[in-house]
Amino acid sequence: MIDTSRPDQPMPLHRGVATASRFRAVSARELTAFTRQLATLVSSGVPLLQALDAIHKGLQAQAIGQVVEQLRAHIAAGLSLQAALQQHSVFSPLYCQMVAAGELSGNLDNMLNRLAWHTERQQQLLRKVRMALVYPVAVLVIALGVVAVILVWVVPVFQSIFASFGAELPWATQLMLGMSEGLMRWGWFWSGGICAAGWLIHKHHQTSVKFQWFVAVRALRMPLLAPLVINTNLTIWTRCMAMLLQSGVPLLDTLDTVAGACGNRVYALSTLRVRDAVFKGIALSAALRQLDDTTHHPSGDFIGLYPPMLVQMIDIGEQSGSLSALLGKAADAQDEALEHLVQSLTQLIEPLLVVVLGGLVGGMVVALYLPVFQLGQVM
Repeated sequence: MIDTSRPDQPMPLHRGVATASRFRAVSARELTAFTRQLATLVSSGVPLLQALDAIHKGLQAQAIGQVVEQLRAHIAAGLSLQAALQQHSVFSPLYCQMVAAGELSGNLDNMLNRLAWHTERQQQLLRKVRMALVYPVAVLVIALGVVAVILVWVVPVFQSIFASFGAELPWATQLMLGMSEGLMRWGWFWSGGICAAGWLIHKHHQTSVKFQWFVAVRALRMPLLAPLVINTNLTIWTRCMAMLLQSGVPLLDTLDTVAGACGNRVYALSTLRVRDAVFKGIALSAALRQLDDTTHHPSGDFIGLYPPMLVQMIDIGEQSGSLSALLGKAADAQDEALEHLVQSLTQLIEPLLVVVLGGLVGGMVVALYLPVFQLGQVM
């Protein structure tokens, strides 16, 4: 059993990370297309090998085509679909668990349809998160490019003009001239240093469990991004829990699989701690409430991860025997909350970026024209 009291201990949740790193060529969109096509063909009564043949012909030009070909070879050799999927880490533990439940219950077509729906919802979720993050990042990159153009090509022209004044320049103008000279002299050095530092941080994050934990905790405490991270992980958590429980997967196995599906390490470790509590006979809702008990967790890293309303719904679901249904409704509610949050963040960030960009460029222009204004006053 995993000692979940130690956040620096390696955990099975790294399977999801390894999946992304070893199969970067297989995109989530290709996986979604494969799942939808397989679900459609199997639901139509097409034999599995024939269905994989048809899918391979349509996807052989894509990166997932080779995976489909290998899946067909494994199944032709006598493996089940679930066992064949486990040979490729491009398929997550959640994916394999759903297929295994479908094969055991004789309801594979229904499970594949659920998986196709789930992967499509995951794609929509990723698009929502990207919409909230890509726009401000793109604007900031453009702003930095504009600043670099001004410092490299515009400021030197003004510098030659200022040299003819023979007067002391304002401090803002001197700062601009110093930044321009530093960028032209050391620009390549600083660019290379920033790229090297980013690459080292990325490698360190891949190899250091403690650093992953540090980043995960800080992501949950950032002023603007924390609600986005929390809502994204809660949407994934509730949706995966609902799907696996509806598929007949036992609760302990469900929690173990969901821990690997969580993108944030704090949510993954908290799910494993809940799993250990459920293994000891504690109800799921009671185990979630224990995470807010600071006497058990002095660090406070798990406090507030799961909203009281969600815990209350789980409690009602356990008492009424409709846990999977209530978790599905909770997942829909979280999905709507995430969509509203993305819209709110976009509406808030857009004017802030305009103010920042306008203030930055406007301040540089004013700093360049200050000596001209002072010369006009003297004359």
